[in-house]
Amino acid sequence: MDIQNVMANFKGFNDFGRNPVNGWINRLAFTHQERLAALKFSMLCQKAGLDVYFDFFGNVIARREGRYPELQPVIVGSHIDTVTDGGQYDGLLGVIAALEMVEHLNQHQIETDHPIVIIAFACEESTRFNEATLGSKYLTGKMTRGDMKDIQDNDGNILYDIVQPLAQDMHGKAALFERNNIKAFLELHIEQGPILENKEKDIGIVTHVAAPHRFKLTLHGVTSHSGSTPMPMRSDALTAAAEIILQIEAIGNMYHNQGIVTTVGYANVYPNSMNAIPGEVSLLIDIRGKEVAIREKVVTKIQQQITAICDNRNITYDLNDLGQDQPGTFNSTIGAISEKHCDPLRYSSRYMYSGAGHDAMNFVDICPTSMLFIPCKAGISHSPDESVTTEQIAKGIDVLIATTIDLAQADTVLT
Repeated sequence: MDIQNVMANFKGFNDFGRNPVNGWINRLAFTHQERLAALKFSMLCQKAGLDVYFDFFGNVIARREGRYPELQPVIVGSHIDTVTDGGQYDGLLGVIAALEMVEHLNQHQIETDHPIVIIAFACEESTRFNEATLGSKYLTGKMTRGDMKDIQDNDGNILYDIVQPLAQDMHGKAALFERNNIKAFLELHIEQGPILENKEKDIGIVTHVAAPHRFKLTLHGVTSHSGSTPMPMRSDALTAAAEIILQIEAIGNMYHNQGIVTTVGYANVYPNSMNAIPGEVSLLIDIRGKEVAIREKVVTKIQQQITAICDNRNITYDLNDLGQDQPGTFNSTIGAISEKHCDPLRYSSRYMYSGAGHDAMNFVDICPTSMLFIPCKAGISHSPDESVTTEQIAKGIDVLIATTIDLAQADTVLT
């Protein structure tokens, strides 16, 4: 494994979307910078001798043939888009690691029994469309082209209208794999939390992944003059929003020990003026849990609090359900294979669950699936302060390579 090549690839990809003043990364889904990064990945895959194409949604799919082409492929990948003002490693680690794995196999002339497919997914982040992992949802059949016509970004642009002009004509080319005929899926990612660093572990082997249920809440009060409207006569949408946000936080704390986290990560206030009582506020609410029943119990409690607060404050509201994902349980046999390869490398590891959603969760119900984590400094992610060391990256890729080689052997049976 060539760590210098890996780090050079990080720099090269992150030049797409990097703010030259502060270094922050903005590579939002289907922007020019994100598509340039996808094109760069496709060209590097071609250089590595892979068969490459873009699917309708813009996922980059590349195949390294196995000794027996008819066998089910092993798929490895992650995403290349970022959040607004994001970091350098979220998602991109798994894409660059997959490419480095292929180059390692080529350099050492390692032939695998099963084909290996590596993927750079489009639109994993929910930043633009308020829905996450859309690229892997399309690829696994969980989102259709028809569904895209009902999804809009924050400016009202329809997803299908954005994707369709970018779609590439495959000229009759056959797909490089069938979604219901996959041996395994594996993804390497930064943890995006503090557990590995705090426990001084090199590798996280993920057993479960939590999933979100998301809502857009719009509160309707009455915009009025801040000086001439008496306090008892106000219908202030912002103070109602403040109370709702605190209740969402309190409910999240109440159920935190059961794997729940609750977040209001976006607020838009109208008219947003010092001398006007806010007449309308929009909030985006994110409720995550590793068990659907508990998560939906929390959703119900939050909905009840919204109703009670709005009734008390003479506020009307619209609550738009933005959709929900299903928590997933990963394959224990793949986890054991990864753990086995940590030992001779003298890498410490631990089993853990992921509070963040990932592309991997969309593969759980169609093939054996697993994830590997490496630590990130102070657990910070979705931030310009996102940071990992070269040594941590190298260890993660080492385990990814070893696990994938094992998975791609015909005599490795997954249960």
